[in-house]
Amino acid sequence: MHESVTAFAIATLLLGLGAALVHRWHFPPLAAYLLVGLVLGRFLNTESLEPLPSLGLLLLMFSVGLEFGPDRLQQMSGRVMRAGGWDAVALPVGILVGFLAGLDWKGALLLGGVMYVSSSAVIVKLILDLRRAANPESEVVLGVLVFEDLLITILLILVHGGSGLSFAVVVGLLGLFWLLLRLGGHWLNRQLQLLSDELVLLLGAALVSATAVLFHAAGASEAVAAFICGVLAAGLGLRERLEHLFGSVRDLGVALFFLTVGATALTLLDSVSAGVMVVCLLALLIKLPLNFKGARVAGLSVRRSTFAAAYLVPRGEFNLILGAMAMQQGYPLVGQVAVLLVLISIPLGSLLMRFMPSWYDRSK
Repeated sequence: MHESVTAFAIATLLLGLGAALVHRWHFPPLAAYLLVGLVLGRFLNTESLEPLPSLGLLLLMFSVGLEFGPDRLQQMSGRVMRAGGWDAVALPVGILVGFLAGLDWKGALLLGGVMYVSSSAVIVKLILDLRRAANPESEVVLGVLVFEDLLITILLILVHGGSGLSFAVVVGLLGLFWLLLRLGGHWLNRQLQLLSDELVLLLGAALVSATAVLFHAAGASEAVAAFICGVLAAGLGLRERLEHLFGSVRDLGVALFFLTVGATALTLLDSVSAGVMVVCLLALLIKLPLNFKGARVAGLSVRRSTFAAAYLVPRGEFNLILGAMAMQQGYPLVGQVAVLLVLISIPLGSLLMRFMPSWYDRSK
């Protein structure tokens, strides 16, 4: 038997136990996955689990793209845009911190993105798990997440380190997808409705993986490729169908992806300095007043604005992408901040989202 099967059996068993432990308290299992990775990091060869963790990341970004398709982008109101503008102030603040830390412009941009972007995947899952999708603050939070994802996608294109060819490939593919939606979207949607779920699943997997390979070959980000594919699929009216088809496969891959992140964090965080801790603390604190102000500008009450600020604490998928990119390009400080923020903010954000309403009402 291949060693990958043994590694897979051990990993999935412990991931399942970890998820079961946190489920009763309505916490997202991502924190448990990270903890399992930290525990197993010295005993399990996570490379033997590939390609499932890498596919999990691609499917996660594909799902984020599905959530923020063109129809939902068009629904963004002016008040949500204003809230997103206040939230985006964290990006130049993070860039300034990067310059003060001695980074060059590319490293400073990466650190700015790490300090700025919240986790769409974690926050959307928490909102759904806690049954708060209909709450007024959730609309503002989801709009801010759309704003963030668009800005970070642009930032990823700018700092990925590819040549003009990578930028041309991204722009060219975006243009091709836009033409496809404009000229043949309705026809293509009708044709896809005639196909079986199995065939749609295979075609969707082929689209995501092939586009990721194309982006990688051109020196662009595979995560951006998966995100764009999700936006395209949502524009074709396939959101609900693909969420149903890919959901279980994605969840398995994501669990293994976060396990590998936790395992990698062991070596990455061995030499964490006081400066890294300070930057992480600043990243957590700087967004709270900005998001509170943004929610107030969006017309929410003080109570609901407090909840909105708490909802945007968790960091996740984009932080890990930016951190991995920073490590590849020689910015260990940015990589350490990114991973440490994920490890701290997911449990902290889960607690805040779960208990903030009762804490707030009790304090009054």
